[in-house]
Amino acid sequence: MADNPRRDWKTLAQLAAMEHDPDKLTEIIHELNFVLAERELQSRGKTQSKRLLLVDDDEKLRLTLLPFLQEHGFEAQIASTVPDALAAIDKQQFDILLCDLNLSEPSDGFGVVAAMRKAHPRSVIVLMTGYPAFETAVKGLRQQVDDYIVKPADYDTLIDTLDKKLAAKRGF
Repeated sequence: MADNPRRDWKTLAQLAAMEHDPDKLTEIIHELNFVLAERELQSRGKTQSKRLLLVDDDEKLRLTLLPFLQEHGFEAQIASTVPDALAAIDKQQFDILLCDLNLSEPSDGFGVVAAMRKAHPRSVIVLMTGYPAFETAVKGLRQQVDDYIVKPADYDTLIDTLDKKLAAKRGF
């Protein structure tokens, strides 16, 4: 069987069903297991999206963070206002919300968080703020925010946090 080019799993399953020689059957089964394992790895890579909504009114942050997110495999969309964020949440499915706490009004990021949690309950939600306060951290916990990051954030640490939180939500 090793001399044959790689066959698909359906062909291998049919061959196994018709094979009477135990040694040949064992070879077919080993090849079938390999092909199925390879297929599983490929399908995991295709289905494990990292769709992210970045909501921040700081243009410099949006312009610098967006390419960094994309470089690390995130399909990122940007919103700079609460209405833009709410419209995006209504129109698309997101795996992650990365949202500034204070957009046009103090703590209005919580409105975006509530909309995201309602529309996409299994999403990862990370709040960012340049003005950390105990009260907003507690409110974030009550609204089931997955993490609370103080700006300016280290981008490598941010990516690591997003990946870990997403993996935890997905059960990996």
